[in-house]
Amino acid sequence: MPLSWAEPRILGSAEHNGIYAELYGSEWIGLLRQELAPDCLELGVSELDASTLQRSAPRALTQRASRLVFRRGLDGIRYHSKYGHDIWNWALFEPFKLFPKDAQSIDLADPELVKALAIHRLQIGSG
Repeated sequence: MPLSWAEPRILGSAEHNGIYAELYGSEWIGLLRQELAPDCLELGVSELDASTLQRSAPRALTQRASRLVFRRGLDGIRYHSKYGHDIWNWALFEPFKLFPKDAQSIDLADPELVKALAIHRLQIGSG
C-alpha cells in the first residue's frame, strides 16, 4: 500500500462503556446453540461451537449471531481474533459509546502496526 495511505490518517485510543457479549464464552455458545439452531440447519452447520464462529464461515451465521446480540440491547461484541487469542477484537454497535483520549499521526515504526501489517502480509511503501 502506498505511503500516501498513512499521511491523512491518525491513530488514537479511547475509553468505552457498555455491555459486550463474549460470543466464544460458554454462556453465549449455549444461547446461540438454542437460538440459532434453525439457522444452523438451514446453513448446513452440524455443530455450533466456538470454532464454528471463529471460522467465520458461513458468514450468514456470524451475521445472525451479531443480530441476536444487537436485539438483546448490548453495546457490541468482544471476541478473540482468529489471528491469535492474544488479540482482542471489538465490534461496537452504533451509536458508539466512545470517549477519545488522544490522537497522533501514524508512526510507521510502531511495533503494533508492524505486527498487524506482518499478520496480514501488508507493507506500507513509497509506491
